[in-house]
Amino acid sequence: MASGELEMDSYHTMDDPAEFETLLGDSEYADFKDSAPDAPQVDHLLSHITLPPRSPLLRYARYTVFGVYRRIFLAVFIINIWQGHRIITMKRRSKYSPLLVDISTAFALNLFVAVLIRQDYIINLLFKICWLVPFAAPLRLRRSLAKMYEYGGLHSGAAVCSVLWFSLLSAILVWEFITIRIADPLIMLCTFTVMCILWTMLITAYPQFRSWKHNSFEVIHRFGGWIVLGLFWPQLWLFTRALGHQAGPSSPGAVLHKLPAFWLLIASCFHVALPWIRLRRLKILPERLGVGVHAIRLHHQERVANCVVYRIADTPLKEWHSFACIPSDDGNGGSLIVSNAGDWTRRAINNPKKAYYTRGIPTVGVLCMAQLFRRVIIVTTGSGIGPCLGTMMNIPATKCRVLWSAPEPRHTFGDEICDKVLDVDPQAVIIDTHAAGRKDLVTLAYGMYVEEKAEAIFCVSNKALTKHLVYEMESRGIPAFGPIWDS
Repeated sequence: MASGELEMDSYHTMDDPAEFETLLGDSEYADFKDSAPDAPQVDHLLSHITLPPRSPLLRYARYTVFGVYRRIFLAVFIINIWQGHRIITMKRRSKYSPLLVDISTAFALNLFVAVLIRQDYIINLLFKICWLVPFAAPLRLRRSLAKMYEYGGLHSGAAVCSVLWFSLLSAILVWEFITIRIADPLIMLCTFTVMCILWTMLITAYPQFRSWKHNSFEVIHRFGGWIVLGLFWPQLWLFTRALGHQAGPSSPGAVLHKLPAFWLLIASCFHVALPWIRLRRLKILPERLGVGVHAIRLHHQERVANCVVYRIADTPLKEWHSFACIPSDDGNGGSLIVSNAGDWTRRAINNPKKAYYTRGIPTVGVLCMAQLFRRVIIVTTGSGIGPCLGTMMNIPATKCRVLWSAPEPRHTFGDEICDKVLDVDPQAVIIDTHAAGRKDLVTLAYGMYVEEKAEAIFCVSNKALTKHLVYEMESRGIPAFGPIWDS
């Protein structure tokens, strides 16, 4: 989920005066405010909480430079280096043909892993396996398994290695072409085209570019990936023909269906196409939340599991946005909360469509790992309460304490959302940022963690606050989790 989807920093106006009709009477709003701490109470709480010192430098490095995502990436990279050394130094009867086959297999295998780990059913399966771990298991084990949402390190590691493997394959093919061992110019054309697209995808996937031009990243990644898979078919056929001419028709790689890369390519294409096979229109019934154009709730009638996220779009080939689903009380359908955080969300609030496109199956996310713990603190801001409610309401075995900061929560999000928050946690700490200003959520979260004797803290907010809170907790030895914005 993009960080902008959760930010709640400003209101936007509309020309239609009807948008500013008050949905609640003053007495109703006052009743809600009485159930949550006011500014002096929050300030009093803050004055009595002192954060412990951070742990030594090693812990700092572990949760910054060598976070779980980077450790997974590094592990994939090391495995590929080891396999690369084995492939290149292996003694062979033929110098070129088996080497090229092995390199093409390594490329195709890494590409397949990068595609597979992004599949909806694989993600859900991995999470559900982790959920089987009981509360009786050591906290250290549950804490490690709760980092499952950082599986993106496997995707990026395998993707980078696939580009490097293909670059090595391309270099050998160029040398073969220069020395006239391969004389087909078509294989060179395919090779250079695929390599240029792969490196473009790799460069634009760099975090700074991805956050700066996310829509461009999506387009390049999607269409570039499809073109690479499409070109790799003639590339493989030309590759086998070249090897047959070079080393004879019985040589390794001269027969297409005997190439491991052929079967890996079939599997990769199938898994890329799989979510799009389930492309459908999700009929929507919009419900404007609170006053103004700050948020909207999109109701749908599709049966959903608990704790899942939907991806929706105006048109299938353009930008997609992810929103957590709050299941309906009767089990038929659910709803998505969309807050005003950019052009697309503003359009969705101002002029909601009757239907949006969705694809694949709804996936679970980071907050679902809260059910690995007996007691947790949920920290969220603005419309981040949407994904939190979708999870908290459906994990009764886990006690959830809520720390929610938002501008005029009941005016902004309406009665039903706020009442559900209080149903989950009658003692929820709800901060009205218009009345009380922004508070130190890190210190407040720590105070609630100590008071409740909780086992973990989860944060669903904008990118800056989430990363800050997770680091401040983890660097003090407190299990903390939050989205990592790796897609």
